[in-house]
Amino acid sequence: MNLNFLSDLETILLPCEYIHKIIPGFIIMRITIICCFLLLGGSLPLSAQILSVQDFSLRGDAYITDVDCIRLTEAYDYGSGSMWYRYPLSLAEPFTLSLNVMIGCEDTLGADGIVFVMTGRANQLGYMGEGMGFAGLVPSVGIEVDTWRNYHLNDPAEDHVAIMFNGRVGHYSDFAIPSPISNIEDCSIHILSVVWNPEEKNLSVRIDNETITSTEVDLINSVFLGQDNVFWGVTAATGRYNNIHEVCFPRLTRLDAIPPTDSYTGD
Repeated sequence: MNLNFLSDLETILLPCEYIHKIIPGFIIMRITIICCFLLLGGSLPLSAQILSVQDFSLRGDAYITDVDCIRLTEAYDYGSGSMWYRYPLSLAEPFTLSLNVMIGCEDTLGADGIVFVMTGRANQLGYMGEGMGFAGLVPSVGIEVDTWRNYHLNDPAEDHVAIMFNGRVGHYSDFAIPSPISNIEDCSIHILSVVWNPEEKNLSVRIDNETITSTEVDLINSVFLGQDNVFWGVTAATGRYNNIHEVCFPRLTRLDAIPPTDSYTGD
């Protein structure tokens, strides 16, 4: 059986009866297969879970669309919204969180961007506009995908990614200074991945599987004062200019492409 159609997916849910038939004796490195484990009373690490819109609480202008997306802002001036995963995340354990994000369709006059946030208290929403819903959240770590240049914040001209902390959006004391990226306001879905390695104290950011920036920092002690359980979410905002900002959750429609088979016979 040809499994090439799975190559772009990091997490997929397969019916239990297919597991032993299609994957005997070899390992798929990038695919997490979730089967009967939950039904047997087990629990899965966050990196092995399939998230849905129902796993998040919403603040501000955020709402669930009819295509399994959470729209954080419409293309209106001075809007803001946030989404928060309902359960805490342990910084004592390694994780990779990957989200499908759409950061607008307007390039030249599109603003302001999104921030992946880890903080001590969920269901928050910071300042709008250049604050992107992150400004003012303390204690916190924020990974911004910023699409508007604010000269007084020391922004580069390009869309950019930076790792900030404690709600500070000015780039004067970042954990990782802004890294320019190509235009991301292209009306397309992009994969934003946040990777944490507690042993090396390394926090890195990928967009579409390309590492954009990273930093070495003791998040537990330097930011969260010894607290290893945090909440994570995504914030977004607009100001005098605007864009749509969304996080989307793909439906698992490709399961129909896996027919039942009596035995695995190879490609």
